[in-house]
Amino acid sequence: MIYIMSDIHGQYGRYKQMLEKISFCDEDKLYVLGDAIDRGPGSLETLLDIMERKNVEMFLGNHEHMMLTYLEGSDRESWFYGVNGGRATYEKFNTFSKEKRERIVNYLKYETTIKKDLNYENVRYILSHTGAESDGIDLYTKDYADNLMAIQDFVWNMSARNTMNIDELEPADKETIFISGHIISRRITGEDEVFVQRFENNYSWIDIDCGCAMGSPYGYLATLAVNDEGQIENLYYVK
Repeated sequence: MIYIMSDIHGQYGRYKQMLEKISFCDEDKLYVLGDAIDRGPGSLETLLDIMERKNVEMFLGNHEHMMLTYLEGSDRESWFYGVNGGRATYEKFNTFSKEKRERIVNYLKYETTIKKDLNYENVRYILSHTGAESDGIDLYTKDYADNLMAIQDFVWNMSARNTMNIDELEPADKETIFISGHIISRRITGEDEVFVQRFENNYSWIDIDCGCAMGSPYGYLATLAVNDEGQIENLYYVK
């Protein structure tokens, strides 16, 4: 089974509860669509757990991007901006050994994904932290390691990649579904649940950020389950 979640935001307890709820095992695959860190109390615990699991593929979110660009010096402001919550993550990060800090940075720069296509016979999924680009090319952070600012638009959902522009795409040959996080669903619907928007050009958008960043008792961590035939088989929530 393939599982897809996003925007854990340091809610390590909810993340572990979700793994138990879906009975996640070595035969499964989990895609975490970015923003594992910041705001919650267990940011680096969550990230380190993800790093140790060979069947988990981590995507670069805007919060991981802010972390990297702060540490390299190309953006010394965004990560520490109040609501972004990076200062606490940074302070905890600095308690680690030099070797452990380097391992985290190298993982984020060289082992994370920006965009991935999952193609099945009757449906196609395009996964990213946020954004709508249908060119069919998988993108990886390692290819931008020397110029991280080049991918800022993609992880922040700006310009032509904005999900609000999906209806402007040429009609898709088969059902094509963008799955992303980044935008808390409550901002769209007023409810903490997965948001689905369908377009006439055979595209859909599923937003799976259900406000986990707010912490208990607010919001949820959401996870989609996709079976071997490419069908969404289940939707799970952890409060």
